[in-house]
Amino acid sequence: MLAGDPTDWLSHFRTLEERLIESVEAAWPVCIGPLQAQKNTMTHEDHITNHLIDALIRTKTLPGRLVPQYKLLTTGAEDLVSLSSSIDFVLTIGDDEDVYLACECKRLNVPYKSGLKGLVGEYVDEGLMRFITGQYSNGLPLAMMLGYVMNARADRARRGLGRAMKFRKAKIQLKSTTDRPIVAGKPIRFSTVHTCTGGHDIEVAHTLLGWP
Repeated sequence: MLAGDPTDWLSHFRTLEERLIESVEAAWPVCIGPLQAQKNTMTHEDHITNHLIDALIRTKTLPGRLVPQYKLLTTGAEDLVSLSSSIDFVLTIGDDEDVYLACECKRLNVPYKSGLKGLVGEYVDEGLMRFITGQYSNGLPLAMMLGYVMNARADRARRGLGRAMKFRKAKIQLKSTTDRPIVAGKPIRFSTVHTCTGGHDIEVAHTLLGWP
């Protein structure tokens, strides 16, 4: 558990997120290399994430330990404890199990035989919402989301996410959106701020990675 106001820790979490994204950018070509010739299940988000985490671990550049499928414990009725869900991966911070930089990953702009599916609704409802409800990163000031843009049109994915978030503005308790300047050859980056169910704000840093 963080001591004091979560916003007091925001700058530290932002620094960690910047370092992690630098490593993600460097590891991305290594991650996708073995998968590019594969189809169907091997390019589902879990497989992509597994390869990405493996590539990140091998860089040995991160100030913490990467843990895939980070298990969360929940205390329910009659004080019974169970595993409620798993975060795609976290970067640990110190020795407290409740303090971590979480990352949830979703595919976007996925080609199917029936046509292209943006999957922006799933990104928001099944990814972003888990931070807003406190299911993930409860009481923490910042979290991350990675979008795997499967047709490499990150600009189109960003517009789709913008529309999806605007449509769900009240549901996701959206307070603000900030887009980073677009840099050629770099992922599209933006951040959103939301009021969580618990009453505090959480900043979510979004990075859209193009699948070549």
